[in-house]
Amino acid sequence: MIRAIIIEDEPVSREMLTLLLQRHKADIEIIDTCSNPTDGIESIALHQPDLIFLDIQMPKMNGFDMLKKISSINFEVIFTTAFDQYAIDAIRTSALDYLLKPVDDEDLTAAIEKCKERMVEKKTKYQFQNLFNNLTNKNPLDKTLALSASDGISFVKMSDILRVEANGRYAKFYLLNKETILVSKTLGDFEEILSANQFFRIHDSSIINLNHVKKYTRGDGGTVLLSDNTELDVARRRKDEFVKLIPKL
Repeated sequence: MIRAIIIEDEPVSREMLTLLLQRHKADIEIIDTCSNPTDGIESIALHQPDLIFLDIQMPKMNGFDMLKKISSINFEVIFTTAFDQYAIDAIRTSALDYLLKPVDDEDLTAAIEKCKERMVEKKTKYQFQNLFNNLTNKNPLDKTLALSASDGISFVKMSDILRVEANGRYAKFYLLNKETILVSKTLGDFEEILSANQFFRIHDSSIINLNHVKKYTRGDGGTVLLSDNTELDVARRRKDEFVKLIPKL
C-alpha cells in the first residue's frame, strides 16, 4: 500500500483529487491533506509518506521551493499543475510525473503505475537533483535528460545527445561517446521536450541535435551530415522548416 499526502492550496482541486484517489484505494492510502507548503513540510516529516501529490503554483512558496527545503527526498512526487510549459519541461526532462488540472482519472492511473515502477528503481534522489538543476539552468545544452531504460535511469546531458532514432515502440539515443540507450517510449514522446532544447525532427524516424549538424546537402528533402559523420535523410515536408533553422546553427 502506497501511503500518500496531498499538498494543494485550492480546496476544490484538493477535494476532487481526494475523490479520484478513492477509486485507487487498493493501491493508495491518503494519510493527510495539506492546504499550504509549510503544513506540507511538517506532515512529510511526521508521516514519512511514500508519495506526495504536490501542487506547483502555491502562494508564498511554490512546490519546487518546498521540495528544496526538505533535506532528504525519500518519497515519490506526482506534481499537479495548471498549464505551465517551463515547469512541465523541467519535470519531463527528469522522468518525473505531473497531472494537469482538472485531473483526469486515466492520467492519474497512468501516473500511479509509473510511480510504482520508480519505487522499484529507487533513483528518486538523483531525479530531483536533475530537476532542480534544469529549473535553474537556462542554457539548453547544459540541461540533463533522465532516460528510463530496462536497466535503470541514465542521466544524459543534452549536449551529449547526437540523435534519437525510432525503433518500433522504442526510441534509441545515440551519444557522443558512441554509447546507445534504448528507451521504452516512442520518438513522439520526446519530440516536444527535445524541440524546446535545440533539437529538430527531420524525419518520422529521426530527431537530431542541431548543434551537431556538420553539413546540409540540398535535394528533394536533402540530407544532413552530423558531427560523427552519420548521414540522414530530411523528409521533404520538414525541409523548409529545417532550412530556416540552419542560419541559427
